[in-house]
Amino acid sequence: NMQTHVNTIPKHKYPKRLIGFALFSLLAIVVCIKLGLWQIARAQEKQALLDIDQAVITTLSQVTPHSLHRQIALSGYFDNRHPVLLDNQTNNKRIGYHLYLPFHSGEHSILVNLGWLAAPSSRQSLPNIPLFTGNYNLTGTLSAQQGSPWLLGDNVHTTTNNILVVQRTTISQLQTYLNTPLKPLLLQLESDSPVGFSKTWQLTVMPPAKHTAYAVQWFALAFALSLCSGYWVKKYQAAKHQSN
Repeated sequence: NMQTHVNTIPKHKYPKRLIGFALFSLLAIVVCIKLGLWQIARAQEKQALLDIDQAVITTLSQVTPHSLHRQIALSGYFDNRHPVLLDNQTNNKRIGYHLYLPFHSGEHSILVNLGWLAAPSSRQSLPNIPLFTGNYNLTGTLSAQQGSPWLLGDNVHTTTNNILVVQRTTISQLQTYLNTPLKPLLLQLESDSPVGFSKTWQLTVMPPAKHTAYAVQWFALAFALSLCSGYWVKKYQAAKHQSN
């Protein structure tokens, strides 16, 4: 009787390998759907910005993290005490730096990209940085942090002449070194601005249609994963049924 009882205990219907595959497939599908929804949300945000005739920002008190890519026009003066050099910036295949200085306007300050400076022949030396004195009228675009997404060692290297050499313009970190509260975005000067040096950047703002296209790709991938997963599970069930 005991032997009969043991034989009637049901075995697992699905092996661990199949369960693991199903869970992995489900997770991948959910991730693809979430990425697609995120791209849709970004497309809607970009379209909303395009639909609104936004005025040019004229005071730093108006700048928030949501002001990214907004146009700005300011009057004020530069702080020359601690220049910031963003390393490994190229121009016509030449290596150099982007120069940043804090710019004071009203009661607030923002870090301004003044353009590209060529590196000296010896990487042990730094370029000569002129002083920007007096008042300036600046126009440009508000930008996110710039530089390498991967850090090799410490981000900030301080030199004996008060110059900060950085791999990335992490504002929260730089304002500590500069001992100056900074706005959360950078000011990228217009390409034809007479202030500063060579403007080697190109502002790239992804249009809403491109976000939508990426969303369609993520949803299509989720659909394809669903079909493949379903086919594989059904194939396994058919093979198991034939073996029984």
